[in-house]
Amino acid sequence: MLTGFRRADSHPQVRVIVLTGQGTFFTTGLDLSESMTSIYESEEEPIIPKERLQTLDAYHQLLITTDKILIAAANGPGVGYGLSSIALFDFVYSDPAAYFFAPVVKLGVCAEACSSFTFPRILGRQRASMLLLANERIGAAELRDVGLITHIVASDRLMPEVMQMAEKIIKLPPDSLLANKALLMRAYREELLLANEMKLRLLRERVRSKEAKVSKMR
Repeated sequence: MLTGFRRADSHPQVRVIVLTGQGTFFTTGLDLSESMTSIYESEEEPIIPKERLQTLDAYHQLLITTDKILIAAANGPGVGYGLSSIALFDFVYSDPAAYFFAPVVKLGVCAEACSSFTFPRILGRQRASMLLLANERIGAAELRDVGLITHIVASDRLMPEVMQMAEKIIKLPPDSLLANKALLMRAYREELLLANEMKLRLLRERVRSKEAKVSKMR
């Protein structure tokens, strides 16, 4: 994903980047199965390798700093990262049956993708606490009502409508599009980058914690 986004971000003719899932889920959560052997081998081994955290950090920085228009198309449930990351997109479309939750506390880790910054501002602190602290599920309709999801579209129309929006955007004057996205992001980019830095620092600690390792062995 990072390689693909970097390629698109560096291409001068690309104005819109669309992200969707394959199959019936938007995301199914982080796969930590590869790290299970190392958990038993060493108490010092993190449940997420350092290299993967560096990739995640670089990916977040790209989402925050890119001048491309970002569209997320949640074609199904968004587990973990599929919820926490969508606030970094300019538009979010969703299947009406999609639901979202982020079991960060249950897994012994911490909120990803600057969601500790974005969620309280979009959803309000109490609803953000419900999602990030209590591991509650929330439906697409409720997320639309509070402003995290832009549109809810029936499954068979989801990608056609997303691509229709993308085509509409690329026909707009490019310099004006660039200038206005920069204006919209101006007040947030610095704070988002700081939130990402703080999250990465804490995540490096949490992936080595006993709680995180025990949660993956249950």
